[in-house]
Amino acid sequence: MGAAGYYATVLLVYLGTDLLAAWGMNLEFGVAGVANLAYIVVIAAGAYTYAVFALPRATANGGFQQYILGLHQSFAVSVLAAAVVGALAGILIGLTGLKRLRQDYQAMVMLVVSLIAATVIGADTGFLNGDIGLSLIPNPFANLAPTTASWAYVALVALACLVGLVVMRRFTTGPLGRTLRAMRDDEHAVAAAGHSVVNLRLVVQAVGGAFGGVSGALLVAFIGGWSPGAWAYAETLAILTAVIVGGMGNTAGVSAGAFVVYLLLLQGVQFLPQFAAHPGLSEDLGWMVLGGLTIAFIWLRPQGIFPERRPRLGIARFATAGAPPPREEAGLGGAAAPPGP
Repeated sequence: MGAAGYYATVLLVYLGTDLLAAWGMNLEFGVAGVANLAYIVVIAAGAYTYAVFALPRATANGGFQQYILGLHQSFAVSVLAAAVVGALAGILIGLTGLKRLRQDYQAMVMLVVSLIAATVIGADTGFLNGDIGLSLIPNPFANLAPTTASWAYVALVALACLVGLVVMRRFTTGPLGRTLRAMRDDEHAVAAAGHSVVNLRLVVQAVGGAFGGVSGALLVAFIGGWSPGAWAYAETLAILTAVIVGGMGNTAGVSAGAFVVYLLLLQGVQFLPQFAAHPGLSEDLGWMVLGGLTIAFIWLRPQGIFPERRPRLGIARFATAGAPPPREEAGLGGAAAPPGP
């Protein structure tokens, strides 16, 4: 496989893992209105969990890195563990920032959580090898030829995205999806209807965390290494930008946003010429453009490239009967419009 083919597989794997992360963030922020600025933490939790489940004991490789567990489990078991730990991490983050706090304060608390998590993991060298991070993380197709292994992993990530899309539709459509959108728009109305806002948010945090955990596991199994430098808090802002640019609450729109942000923008700046006097300037320009893009969409087109499509319930049935359709209020199904004279 040539350099172009290898680069294509890398981009496809990155796009697939970014899609899973963006869908999880969209469920939390775009659909349910939870501004989880610690989302990168659940991705990191999934990556670390996969690593310590898949790696052998630390002494097996000469002891040059230190980490807990080293269970040497299969790929499937390790990914499943990453999903569970990601969900638990999402719940834990939710418990620290969801109760008795305004939404803007919740976002601030979660941002602080991500900073604390990175600092703690980097400081404890015996836990997950500190700032140096973990390496030699097993790839499930390592025994295949390089070309076959790369495309097999692309197919695996595509399958994970297909399963994730089916699961995500369960939470973004139907009565549950309408309830979550109603909570985003007016949590007091949802509480008055008998729903527990805190419980709904924790469920969303768990499901979004599971998506983040699987995203991190698939990514780290492909690249083979992971360290605190790979999950700085700014990575959450990139995912959030994909949600805002694509269209909050719209799974297809968020997918387009992930393509624009990760493939066209953050990968595109890698092709800019390098300046000897300012090493790393192209990467910094990418983040600057990313911030400007976020502000531009919030100011000029807050609905994103593909606006959220609100369901229209009962229109055909009422139109057939000659009566006006029901009026949907905040996604709750609404009360029927008063009859005309």
